[in-house]
Amino acid sequence: MFEKTLQKILEKINEREGLYQKTWMQIPTADLIAVARIKTYRASTMLSNNHKEKLIDDLIDAVAYLIFAIEKEVEA
Repeated sequence: MFEKTLQKILEKINEREGLYQKTWMQIPTADLIAVARIKTYRASTMLSNNHKEKLIDDLIDAVAYLIFAIEKEVEA
């Protein structure tokens, strides 16, 4: 059911991995969560402005930052 969406999230993370090289590991967990909040806020503005493509992009980014936060805590 969620396979297509999860695939998009993993593709986004993997696409940027070469560029960022896990620099998210240096960011405090609280800050990773804060970035996810910013992304979801911006997504809500995209929703109200009917910009579906950017809405989805921002939501995927938010989920990626939450995954990073979870990974940091699991690895700690």
